[in-house]
Amino acid sequence: MKKNGLSVWILLLSGVLMVACGKEIPGDIIQPDAMEDLLYDYHLASSMENSLPYTENYKKPSYQNYVFKKHQVTQAEFDSSMVWYTRHSTILSEMYGHLRDRYKKTGDYLKLMVEKREGQVNVFLSGDSVDIWQDRSLFWLTTEDYTNKVVFSLKPDTTFRVSDCLDLRADFMWVPSAAKDTSRSAVMGLNIYLQNDSVVGKTLLITKSGTHHIDVQSDMDSKYDRIEGFIYYNAPSSEQSQLLVNHITLNRYHQKDSVSLHK
Repeated sequence: MKKNGLSVWILLLSGVLMVACGKEIPGDIIQPDAMEDLLYDYHLASSMENSLPYTENYKKPSYQNYVFKKHQVTQAEFDSSMVWYTRHSTILSEMYGHLRDRYKKTGDYLKLMVEKREGQVNVFLSGDSVDIWQDRSLFWLTTEDYTNKVVFSLKPDTTFRVSDCLDLRADFMWVPSAAKDTSRSAVMGLNIYLQNDSVVGKTLLITKSGTHHIDVQSDMDSKYDRIEGFIYYNAPSSEQSQLLVNHITLNRYHQKDSVSLHK
């Protein structure tokens, strides 16, 4: 009897663990890990919707539609899953605890990005050749207006010199690789703004997967004021593929006989 009693307790404990691990959640309900990721994007989209001015209310549905499209679920699937999770508040509470931590990290990251774009954080790197890229090195770009680009702006520090060369480089890969529409492409651009109000820059049209780069250098005797660049994904709205941009670097090279910007 004791042996049988122990077996019963083991079965009961296994059942509790299976529920805790999400294995007993119905198959037609979005599973916890996927639901947490969906809710993360869903609430970010809701925040962006609420920040839109009244005159742009017509844009609001596109934010949530993008989230559902990204996670490959329908509004009905999301709604029914939320009903189930609200009836199982322990799982939902744990999920929102994770989301709270993720939002804090995201907030800290966005604050740093704002500081960088406002010129409050400089490069402060030395050496004849250094990578001054300050954002994350991987982006997934889509055809949606708010996820189809990477833009950056950097303020040069005292280690920059007149005639320094800048090289923007990244790996590009379309997913899936087989294109149904050959009109898709990406454009990469890099501009150096000088203190004499001149601009030196280049753009590059990218139509194939692989490593691509552009390099820009000023031949004028003027200090660098700021460095700006972008990567845009161009494709018809019917195009379902995404563009993976990875291993982004922005290398700065000192040229021989170059002069410090602040001498």
